[in-house]
This record gives sequence, C-alpha cells and structure tokens, in this order.
Amino acid sequence: MNNLKKWALAIAVMATPIAASAQAGGDDDFRTYTFIQAQGGLQLPFTPGSRTDLLQPNFGVNLGHWFAPVVGARLSAEGFKSKVQWDNKFESFDYMGFNLDALFSISRLINKGSNPALNVYALGGFGLNYLKDKDFYTSSTKSDFAHNLRVGVGLEYRLARPLSLSLEYRVNNTADYFNGRKNNTDDWFSSLLVGVAYNFGYSKHAWSENNTVVAVPPQQVKPQTLYEQMQAGVNERMNTWMKRLKGESKADYLARTTDAAIQTQRLDYTKAISTDMAGNRVNTSLKDLQYSKAAGLLGVQFTDMPSITLRVPESEISSIKGTSDLQFTNTVYNLNPGDKFEVLYTEAINPATGKKYTYVSTKDAQFVQSDGYMPLTALHQDMVNKQRLQAIATNAVQEARDKNILSDNTTITVSTEVMPTQNGKTDYRVSYKYTVKDAFSVQDDFAPGKYDADQSAASTAMLKIINQSLAGDFAQYVKAGKGVDIRYTGSADAKPINGKIAYSGKYGDIKNQPVNINGKQEKLTVTKASGITSNEQLSLVRAISVRNYLLKNVKGLKDMQTSESFNVEVSPNEGSQFRRVAVDFIFRDAFNK
Repeated sequence: MNNLKKWALAIAVMATPIAASAQAGGDDDFRTYTFIQAQGGLQLPFTPGSRTDLLQPNFGVNLGHWFAPVVGARLSAEGFKSKVQWDNKFESFDYMGFNLDALFSISRLINKGSNPALNVYALGGFGLNYLKDKDFYTSSTKSDFAHNLRVGVGLEYRLARPLSLSLEYRVNNTADYFNGRKNNTDDWFSSLLVGVAYNFGYSKHAWSENNTVVAVPPQQVKPQTLYEQMQAGVNERMNTWMKRLKGESKADYLARTTDAAIQTQRLDYTKAISTDMAGNRVNTSLKDLQYSKAAGLLGVQFTDMPSITLRVPESEISSIKGTSDLQFTNTVYNLNPGDKFEVLYTEAINPATGKKYTYVSTKDAQFVQSDGYMPLTALHQDMVNKQRLQAIATNAVQEARDKNILSDNTTITVSTEVMPTQNGKTDYRVSYKYTVKDAFSVQDDFAPGKYDADQSAASTAMLKIINQSLAGDFAQYVKAGKGVDIRYTGSADAKPINGKIAYSGKYGDIKNQPVNINGKQEKLTVTKASGITSNEQLSLVRAISVRNYLLKNVKGLKDMQTSESFNVEVSPNEGSQFRRVAVDFIFRDAFNK
C-alpha cells in the first residue's frame, strides 16, 4: 500500500506544474459538453499478500458532463475481478462497482476557465459494490452490496476536438468483508486505468488574441474547381461572420456562435453562393418531363443535375405538354464536391393555368424511374388516340346499324392504357371488347355451336374497328421488328354439347395449344377428326378465329415480334350473352420512334 500511496502522491505533485503550463497546448474557450469514456487497467486490493499475485484486470465505462469549466459529474461502472489471500492461497472473485463522481478540473481553474489540451482533474464519489459469490471465501451473511467511497486524480489529453486519452488513479473504500477478512475496519482497493473518451458538443472554433474566431485556415492554394471556389467564398464569409462584434460581450458572442448556429449560417452561405454560381441553370438545362399516375408526381429531368419531382394532379397534366410549358423561379441550389449543382428549392409556374408547383428537397419525393413514370408525350398521344378510337368505333357501329347488321343494343368498347416498365420504357395497351344487352344477345352474339368470328354481328363490328384503327391512325405502333403481346379471349356459356360440333379444320388441327382457363394453365386439342366436344374447345376456336382474321387483314402484324396467348372463359350459366370474343394488344416500347 505504501508504494501505491507514493504513486498517487507523485501524480498529484506532477499535476500542478503541468496544469499551470497546459494553456500552451490549446487556447479554446470552454463550452459545456457531454462525454462517454471507456477505461481499462489494473486493480489492487490493500490486503496482505504479494502485489503481483493480487493484481487483477479492471475495466470501466463512464458517462459524464462538464457543467462549467471547473465542475463536472459522471456516472461510472467499473469492475471485473478482485483477489484475496485465503487459507494460504489466492482466490479471485467477481465484483462490479457503480458510482456517482464529482469532477474538479485543476487545469481550467489555474487557466481561469480556458480549455487547454491537457486537463488535470480530481474526482470524488460514492456508490455501491456488488460482490458475486463471496460465500466461497467468507462465512459473512452480510448483503451482496457494499458501500463504495472513492477519491482519485487523472490526466486527460485532447487528441482532437472530440477524442481524448486519459490516465486515472483512484482509491476506493468499501465494506469490511470485501477482502474476505473481518477486522472491524473498512477495506481499501485501488485502480490505475487508461481511458479513451468521445466528447459530444465540443467547441468548433478557438479564440485568438484579438478575440476573433479562426473558423477556417486561410487558403494556401488558389481554388480550381467550382466546388473549391464556392467553399472559399463560404469560408471568407464565415470568417467575417464569426468575428466578435464591437461591443459584443463574450457571453453574447458564445450564445450567437453556438455549434448549431455555425452550422446553419454555413449552410445559408453555401446555398447563397451556389445559387449565384448556378444562374438560371434550372431553365437552361431542362431536358424532359415524365409523369407517374400512381404517385401523382411530375418528374423533371435536367441535362446536368439530379431530377426533381412536382406534385401535379392528373387532371392538370393536359395543360403541360412539354418543357416549354413550365417556368421555374425562386430556385435555390447546392453545389456538391463533384462540381454538380442540385436543386434544393424551386417554384414551377404554368402560364397557361397560373398554377404553381413547389419543390423542397427535404420533404418532396425523389425521382425514381421504377415508380411508374412515363413520358408526357405518351400521355398526350394517348389522349388523342382515345378520341380517334372513339370516332372509329362510333362510325363502325353506326354503319353496321344502318345496314341492319347490328342492333342498337350492342356497345363496343375500346380502352387504352399507357404502361411504364421497370426498364424505363413505355408500353401501350389497346383492348377491344363488346357487350350486348341480355335481352338482345341472341341477335348480335354467337349462336349455339358457332365459332367463326364473322358469325357474330357484334364480333364482326369489333373486328372491323380493330382493322380500321391498326391500319389507320394506330399504324404507327404496328412496325416490323417491334414487339407486341396479343391475348385472344374466347368465351362460351354452360349449354352442354351433345355429341360433338363439327370442326371444319379451316384453322388447321389445333394440338396441345397452351391456354389459360379460369386462371389455370392447361393445353387443349381440337382436330377435324375429333371435332369440338367441350365448351372450353369451343371458346378456344372462337379465339383462334379472331387471330386468323387479324393476321389476314391487319397489314404488318405478321412482321412484328409477336407473343400470343389464349384465354378461355366458360360461364356457369347458359345464354348467348356468354358467347363472345375479345382482344388485348400490348405494344412494347410503343412511343420510342
């Protein structure tokens, strides 16, 4: 114990002159801060026995806060192993101590509140020790918890603003039974620990002799890149802003230049200088507009900046046909280290409607192609197509009615859908189908057992509309080498087939044709010899008759890269209204000319 006392006294004696001269190691004004510290070292109980036999490893962790230059406090946990000489042999046991320590900075006291790089401090505290499995070396029936009072001294050196290393020695007073010997006096043990701490909220700047803050070292090399030029401008403004104002007290200065205020001010200067450097880039580099119906967002793409999004209702898209229909104003930029500008804030005005759409980078969604964006040109083309298709359908139906081929009770529906894909391209779905009022379906729909598409008035009118649209206004999508998926649907009612329906073989023998029947993949065969014996076969032949008509009559369809599928539907009910055909086209990458 005498050696340890000498050691502690030596540290205390050395600390005084070190603290007095520590100001040379750093001249920061003190700011309150919180720290977390991990420690490791050796523990030695003051009990009979060889010091080398009694030494044990020791570990600690501390969470603390300096409330003022000289005063701080911390919560501490330390422990691991301790040893005792018992029955002429050394026995180790586990323990853990929990303390609340008061901290006293000698260095800051001597240096009148400044924050030198080397801090000499003293500590004192109280708490509890938890003794695990003490019964194996003592018959004491006392509690597993024992009081713990301690004092100590330490040296802490700041490696960088957030990091510091420390050497700490402390002496602990605890209950009589801690070392397994009862002599009616408290037990003592000591610890010597090396630690590393991370300090939160350290000052980001230092006072110089003329009471100005040196925020950034002066530029040694002339800035070359745009980003370097911007940073130089920001640093220059920050150095001016961080000077102590005339008549400003030290307390007011520290309140004005908090870490949060410094960060905010630097960001404001960065935005201002970046915006000045960018000029009218948001308008001059505007490249393309795309729209996502699912998200209700207009994606704005630039030639040399990241894309942004504007929240625009679908009902207002018709007035935005291209980049020239938007004017951007009040734009704020940032310049990143790669010399790339990015939009932080902007307002887009649509002069045609007076609508304003605002983008704020911190809250608005980013442009992601997989979110279903599609070119505006495709959306507007689809609007035109819908009108043209409606006109074609109306004329074809009216012509069939004038010739008494089709009744007034049949409605032919042509629907379109612009379909964005995962690879950034845009497909186009065009669907044709018809409906007949139930009471009039006998006249316009297929008769029982009939399967040729021209044997139904409604089907014939629908096929004429398909032919006219794909050969006329929609011919732009029927191009050699382009891809198209065609799904043919044939349906039948539940009226049973007695025996078989003769199949003329005009579409060839149909063998093992893959079909989708009520959501299940199956295969069907229909030959001239076997005829048609099921409603599923009848539905398939109706669908194939539509395919045969289109390949014969729609110019250019054979030259496309075609993927075909057949959908078979059989109703659980009887009636001519369940005997119909329909066609769906999906033109791949339809709007890429």
